[in-house]
Amino acid sequence: MTKNSNLLKNVSPEQIRIILWDIDGTLMTSTVAGAYKEYFAASLEKVYGSSGKIDELYVSGMTDTQIAYEALKDEGFTPEKILSETPKLLKVFKEEMSRVITERNHPFKIFEGAKEIVEKTHQSPLFINALLSGNLSVAAEIKLRRVELWKYFKNVPHSFGEISHDRRQLAFEAGKSYNKFLKAEIKPEQFIVVGDTPNDIACARAFGAKAISVATGRNHSAESLANYNPDLLFDDLKQTEKVFRSLIEI
Repeated sequence: MTKNSNLLKNVSPEQIRIILWDIDGTLMTSTVAGAYKEYFAASLEKVYGSSGKIDELYVSGMTDTQIAYEALKDEGFTPEKILSETPKLLKVFKEEMSRVITERNHPFKIFEGAKEIVEKTHQSPLFINALLSGNLSVAAEIKLRRVELWKYFKNVPHSFGEISHDRRQLAFEAGKSYNKFLKAEIKPEQFIVVGDTPNDIACARAFGAKAISVATGRNHSAESLANYNPDLLFDDLKQTEKVFRSLIEI
C-alpha cells in the first residue's frame, strides 16, 4: 500500500502537494463520548502524578501536550516540563488508551468519504498524504489502525502532538521534515492543512500553507468555520471527485 520509494519520480518538486490531515473530527470520530478523558486522566496520573483539571477542559483543536499543560499548569507545570517526559508519556498513553478502547465495542467511526479521498490521493503521484494531528503519535496510530486508514500513512513523516504543545509549530516541523525527506525545497504553499477547527486554519496560516476546513467536527459548524476564511470549506468529504479536484486546483 506504500507508494514507490522515489516519491518524486513522476513529478517535479514544484508539482508535489503534501496533504496534512487532521484526524479527530476530520477523518474519523469517537463513538464513546468522554472516553479519551478516561485514558488521558490515567496517563497524566501515572506520568505527572496528577490529572489536574482534565475533566474541565474544552479541548477542541488542542494538541495532546497542550491538553496536558492546560490540565496541569495550575500545579506549576510548564510546556517544557510536560514535553520533558515525552518517552514515558508515549509508553503510558499507549498502554492506557489500548486498555480503555478494548473495553468498548467499535469505539471509533470513520467519516463517509474519508477513505475514498485518502485512497484517491494516495494513488495520485501529485499528492503525499501525511498527518498533522494534535494526537500523540501512539494515539494516532491506534485510532487509524482501528478504522483501517493507517496503511495510507505509513513510511512518510508526520507532525504529532509530542513535537510541541503549540499546534502552529507542527506545520513548521512538517515543512522541515519534507524538505529533508524529499531532498527538495517544498514551499509552504505546497502544503494543504485539512481540519475541522479554527486552530487548523490558524496553523496553516502561520506556516503559509493552504487551509481546507471540513465541518464534520462536533464543535464547529460550516458557518462558524467560514468566519476564519479557510481557502476552501466543505460540509463533509462525501463528494470525493469534487474534493479531489479542489485539492488539485487549490
